[in-house]
Amino acid sequence: MRWPDRVLLGFLVVDGFVVGLMSVAFAYLRLGGALVPVAAVLAGIVNCVLLWLAAGFTDGPVRFLPLIAWLVALVIGALPGPGGDVALAPEGSLLIATVLLLVIGAGLPALLVRSGRLPLPDD
Repeated sequence: MRWPDRVLLGFLVVDGFVVGLMSVAFAYLRLGGALVPVAAVLAGIVNCVLLWLAAGFTDGPVRFLPLIAWLVALVIGALPGPGGDVALAPEGSLLIATVLLLVIGAGLPALLVRSGRLPLPDD
């Protein structure tokens, strides 16, 4: 892998972390009092795009780094802060939105990998 590809892959990892932060921020979006899993669907689609772009640079396990960065952001959002509060709460009525975020956000890229339709890197 050439050094420009490594730099671009690094930007994709940063993008994955930012998508994770935005997923945590908008995980519990309510419209008319009802939870709407907009963040979960958008996270799944953007994670597929990030995986597709990363697969264009390498065919090794490094292509999954943007997804790992997304998961790291979710874990950080689930950890309690200084006051004991958490941004991503897996309890009560928020459990469904949290599970949907994990299942859709990581499930769509998993389906993309399973389908075998990822591009091969240009050498």
